[in-house]
Amino acid sequence: MRMRAIAAVGAGILAAASGAQAAGSFVCERSPTVEVAEQVGGNFALQNIVNEYRVRWDAVEARRECEAFAAGQPSEISCLNGRRDWTAIMASVPGDYFGQSNKALAATYRKEMQRGNGFKEAMAYCRSVGAIE
Repeated sequence: MRMRAIAAVGAGILAAASGAQAAGSFVCERSPTVEVAEQVGGNFALQNIVNEYRVRWDAVEARRECEAFAAGQPSEISCLNGRRDWTAIMASVPGDYFGQSNKALAATYRKEMQRGNGFKEAMAYCRSVGAIE
């Protein structure tokens, strides 16, 4: 029993010394759409569109964090709530989307959905380097 405890401590020290990091998760307790609603307000169609831009930003940020993880550099594989660059996200949304009605934005939302967001691909990369399970 004592030998196992010593071996476990030794393995932990070796892992820490070699820079090994445990896999993390980008999953959040609170839905990211709450942040979107706080940024955009009441127009539901605009919230959906801005959410697509948020997911695109999340994909780029997650990939960046996972690349750092893979390179053994400092990384934060955790919920992105509270860490998003809302100035950049909102600036990436075309200005003419703001001020339109839900009905006027319906086709725009479908178009944005068809563009894709890169999130699946980013998560696949993160899984492939062991940053997430």
